[in-house]
Amino acid sequence: MKRFRWLVLCLLVAALGSGAGCGKKGDPSVPREGFAAGVENLSGAWEGPFIAIRGDLTGIADLDEAVRRMRGCRVYYGAYDPAEPPCGSCPVRYHGYHEFGVDAVTSGEGFSCRIPGKRKDALYFFKVHLIGPEGGLGPASERVKVEPAVS
Repeated sequence: MKRFRWLVLCLLVAALGSGAGCGKKGDPSVPREGFAAGVENLSGAWEGPFIAIRGDLTGIADLDEAVRRMRGCRVYYGAYDPAEPPCGSCPVRYHGYHEFGVDAVTSGEGFSCRIPGKRKDALYFFKVHLIGPEGGLGPASERVKVEPAVS
């Protein structure tokens, strides 16, 4: 009888232990290389049906070398009702992003891109990450707020 109890206990422990390790495992991969280049002094304003986002590049000693290594940039956006904006120190929930190629970074004046503004009555927030050679993202820029377009 003692042998039966030990067998049941061992089977129970084995069943519970195997459930904790269950799940799909991914292929081993090398972690993406970090990218030190970023965007600072971000600004944004309406230009017709687009929102123009501009900023200065930082963390880049040699622009030509950085552009050769860079894949582009990712611009995150969030649109809010102007009557219910997030507070100044509250985190902003970004609803999606647009990716741009290296041409957005090599505009001659630093970072520059134009994003289609779907709602001119919305309050928009943006932040930018440069994309490194292995697809890794650089540091996030500060967020910029773009007020609704005045009709």
